[in-house]
Amino acid sequence: MVLFLSAVISTSCESNRRQIIPYVQVFVDLDLYAELGNMGIGTTRIIPNEGYRGIVLYRETDLGFYAYDMTCTEYPEHDRAVVRDTIFDGVFKCPKCDSRYVIINGAYPDSGPAEFPLVEYRTNIQGNLLLISN
Repeated sequence: MVLFLSAVISTSCESNRRQIIPYVQVFVDLDLYAELGNMGIGTTRIIPNEGYRGIVLYRETDLGFYAYDMTCTEYPEHDRAVVRDTIFDGVFKCPKCDSRYVIINGAYPDSGPAEFPLVEYRTNIQGNLLLISN
């Protein structure tokens, strides 16, 4: 019985984490060469006006990309997106609560009150396109 309850609670918590920010349909396609050809490995790019508050795209390898919504998971109702840290590359900070999210670490917070990472979107390569979706 205890094992069953912990499985239900665990599944419920994961489902709730995905709903930390309001759901919006995401489907972005970017040309790997024309639009991302000059994006170096280990760098980030902001895609405004997509997702709930914009998307930050991280290029881990030549064909390895991660995409995260730029909404702070501590204050999703706040009207501003997380912003790029001016000192540390690959770090984004919430202007309301000062939570810092480290993109190269799965966008988990390393300081501030936020407990959950930035919401991640799926990335998939099809031909010459990088597709970002939920």
